[in-house]
Amino acid sequence: LPKPAYPAAAKAVGASGSVTVQVLIDENGNVVSASAVSGHPLLRAAAVAAARSAKFSPTQLSGQPVKVSGVITYNFVQ
Repeated sequence: LPKPAYPAAAKAVGASGSVTVQVLIDENGNVVSASAVSGHPLLRAAAVAAARSAKFSPTQLSGQPVKVSGVITYNFVQ
């Protein structure tokens, strides 16, 4: 997984903690949608951007590639 950039504005105000991102992964292992479902507002955009650039191994069900959804949690620590 790519690491998210720590936004300067978030560092300036001491924002830290976990951001949970819901992702949908297509049959090729590419993230086709990502949305932050929890975490500090100043950290959410960076977490979503990192999640969108992630690449996964294709998931197969009975030998056929399928779409899957999941959750990625990013921890921002200063």
